[in-house]
Amino acid sequence: MQYLWTYVAQVVTPQVPFLDADTPLFWSRWGRRGVGTTRQPMTGKNIWRLCKVYGRLIGAPTLKPHDLRHGVAMEVYEQHHDLEAVRALLGHARIDTTQIYARIRPPQLKQTVGFYEAQAQRVLSLMPREEKPV
Repeated sequence: MQYLWTYVAQVVTPQVPFLDADTPLFWSRWGRRGVGTTRQPMTGKNIWRLCKVYGRLIGAPTLKPHDLRHGVAMEVYEQHHDLEAVRALLGHARIDTTQIYARIRPPQLKQTVGFYEAQAQRVLSLMPREEKPV
């Protein structure tokens, strides 16, 4: 949450005059010939593209948005051991669907997540500030 609050304070707040529950947090920015820089809220297509680009950079070329969703769910389950909270977070109608998260061994997942997080931090630290994703 600390990273998210810092991001909101440094990136979102200066760009958006009023924050509420419907304010998009993540924006995409790109240049277009003859139009200039365009800023729009992130779409599913943007997120897929970022997963592919940064997945390749960190050695996980098959990284998908669902993998990130799964990772967050596992972190919540590992910290709180509350399958119902995970079910509500993911929006699953049935607890049976969510029970897959109880069968995965958190220490193995944590080791894997730690490896990819370290790779991502290394790649981001090498990028010039203006190239880092916003």
